[in-house]
Amino acid sequence: MDQRRFIAFLALTMAALILSGRIFPPPPEPPKPKPAADAVDHGAAADAAKGEQIAADGKEAPAAAAAAPPAVAALNVAAETEPLQLVTLGSLQVESGYRMLVTLSNEGAAVQRVELSSPRFRDLQDRSGYLGQLALEATDGGVKATVVGAGTPAEIAGVEAGDVISQITLPKQTAKSIKTLDDFHAALATTEPGQEVALQVTRGSDPPKQISVTLTRRPFEVIRPEVENIRMRNAAPPAGFVDRASFLLSLASLGGKPLAVDADAQLEKWLKDPAHTKDDPEYKQFALSAQLAKWLEQGHWEVTKRSKSSVTFERSIPELQLKLIKRYALAPVPAGSLGDENYPGYDLQLDLEIANAGDATQSLAYRLDGPTGLPLEGWWYGHKISQRWFKGAGLRDVAVRYHGSAELQIDCATIADDKAEPMGQGSSLAYIGVDGLYFASILIPKKESLDDDWFDTTEAIRVGPKLSRETPQTYTNVSCRLTRKPIELAPGKSQHDTYTVFVGPKFPELLAQYKAAADPNYSLKDIIYYGMTPFGEVAQGMLKILHFFYGIVGNYGIAIIMLTVCVRGAIFPISYKQTKNMARMQALKPELDRITEKYKTDMQKRSEATQELYRKNKINPLGGCLPMFLQLPIMIGLYRSIMIDAQLRQAPLFGNWTRWCSDLTAPDMLFNWSAIMPSVVNDGIGIFGLGPYFNLLPFITVSLFFVAQKLSMPPPTTEQAAMQQRMMKYMNVFILLIFYRSASGLCLYFIVSSLWGIGERKLLSRNQAAANGVAATVPAGGRNGSPAKGKSAATKTKGRK
Repeated sequence: MDQRRFIAFLALTMAALILSGRIFPPPPEPPKPKPAADAVDHGAAADAAKGEQIAADGKEAPAAAAAAPPAVAALNVAAETEPLQLVTLGSLQVESGYRMLVTLSNEGAAVQRVELSSPRFRDLQDRSGYLGQLALEATDGGVKATVVGAGTPAEIAGVEAGDVISQITLPKQTAKSIKTLDDFHAALATTEPGQEVALQVTRGSDPPKQISVTLTRRPFEVIRPEVENIRMRNAAPPAGFVDRASFLLSLASLGGKPLAVDADAQLEKWLKDPAHTKDDPEYKQFALSAQLAKWLEQGHWEVTKRSKSSVTFERSIPELQLKLIKRYALAPVPAGSLGDENYPGYDLQLDLEIANAGDATQSLAYRLDGPTGLPLEGWWYGHKISQRWFKGAGLRDVAVRYHGSAELQIDCATIADDKAEPMGQGSSLAYIGVDGLYFASILIPKKESLDDDWFDTTEAIRVGPKLSRETPQTYTNVSCRLTRKPIELAPGKSQHDTYTVFVGPKFPELLAQYKAAADPNYSLKDIIYYGMTPFGEVAQGMLKILHFFYGIVGNYGIAIIMLTVCVRGAIFPISYKQTKNMARMQALKPELDRITEKYKTDMQKRSEATQELYRKNKINPLGGCLPMFLQLPIMIGLYRSIMIDAQLRQAPLFGNWTRWCSDLTAPDMLFNWSAIMPSVVNDGIGIFGLGPYFNLLPFITVSLFFVAQKLSMPPPTTEQAAMQQRMMKYMNVFILLIFYRSASGLCLYFIVSSLWGIGERKLLSRNQAAANGVAATVPAGGRNGSPAKGKSAATKTKGRK
């Protein structure tokens, strides 16, 4: 293609990529809160309170009422009696039937970590040997394992919770003493999966013993402490950072009065006013709210029942004569379905129970927070499609759906800027949760009917303080918050609510089996967004073809190559005709130069003469655009399918024996250059933030673009033409920056497509193209139009043939 068509193609491609999700109107906004007779009037409560309510996530929250609930003004809770305890559910061994290993803490009765057991889901960032998430604590003589999950290398080797590790021996090295957590992590960081290490452990009063552990590759974690996502980016936690676990429960109202979300922050600000004293009713309400939040979210719940597949936590509030119970259950997959990746085994069942142990009816409502700490892998190259105009989707957004409405995406940037308002009042919730790039964690209330309206409001919330201005807000940790409608509990009665918590990959067939109220029209499949028409449909078509080819060859890289050959083969008659057309236009270059020379100052006559020349030689100057337009939706569709399809994540081109091209959804990552590059390059922010790896495929892609340009462009005969070709060389640098962080699978498509195009050009030499016949319409003479003594270049060529 000549330089003008190439520039046009590039411009159209970039415009389509930028505007692909923004041409059609956005989906409807989530239902906004509206006053209801049976709901808490947050506006009135805010007016009653004199202080500004500041929530734990940095957002304004409903202020406390002016009077404490009847029967209690403050809690005099006893000192913590339950020790901190970690428990696990499931296993990392695929043969066990469990799809995941879940680590929970009795601090807040919350989920800390969810690791997937399938070897298809491994950590893409950490390639060192994996021993197991032991929640180590520094102690005298080494580091102590506080939990050992089933199916981890440590558990298989015989390590138990409470063991103190004092020494580690790596392959072909002498034993290293372990005195701190940093010592242990530094030693493991140098290992590789498959290696065997020896641990010296002490168990109770027994003498130290050696345990040999065969390390594996670190499993992928759908939920984990957010501090690990921050450190993965080589960043420091922001000021005021608190690592909140998933599915924390607290009370939202008591005795018909709302309770503050973060009463401590509100109280501190409120007391700065000299007019406020500790005798004011507001103070008592703030104190009650703060104590309840700490008692439930930070206190140590009692573990009353525990098995490999379930655990029950209880927390009593004697002063309020209330008991709260949280039960988590994880069901194994039947043996006959272990090989079925779409069997619905990626979920926890969460049961909440609130019991009234008093002798009077109580009115209350609870507040349940959703999952936090979803993955930030691909932070420097990942991209997710936003469903809303001019809203940048993050790697983690909130997905929500209500009865009677379409699935909605609350973009991470909106949440980070505190612009996500409470929603859903008067609408029945189908599901809500956090939607990641290839994984999600979604809460589905188990209701008999979608019409059942459980919640006063639902919210998309920012977890923790706002990130600094230098940090992209799309890195923000987001979650959801459900506020239950007030419940009237008679003496001795309890409220029992159950949720299905999906925690797994975004496979369409898998998600389709998770339905709200068993209604297939409200399945989680709708959280996958392929983009606007027609690119969304093309993306789905590309996926079907890719999966078909993968079923034949078992390698998605080869499947992409087969898809490219299929596409180029289908348009070969058109593209070959285009190549001939371009060659003939090159043969007309001398004639076009003469026209330009003759009509330097008369643009209209120059255009007329040029069109006449094309007409006589049966050349369509726009004929080369059709193949590009045909490939444009295919290219964008492939780009979308690679970004969206969880099947392609961790799909290698050559195998797992090398890191290079080990994930077709990511750049090829030939080697890590972060040690020699400045942070402005390594951080992946902006067009010059290339990331911490050197990628080879973008250079090959752009080099082939350059070769194709050289083959399609004639030597410059004017200074203007020479300048255009120099500009095209500079344009290649810009193209390289665009492709540098693109998926290696997309680069692979362009490499094969370019090779095909170069092959087509080689099949048709310039002399053969010129021999098809070129008629000159402008004499070869000067500006006076006198006849030329010689023949035109095209006529000479035809004569020789």
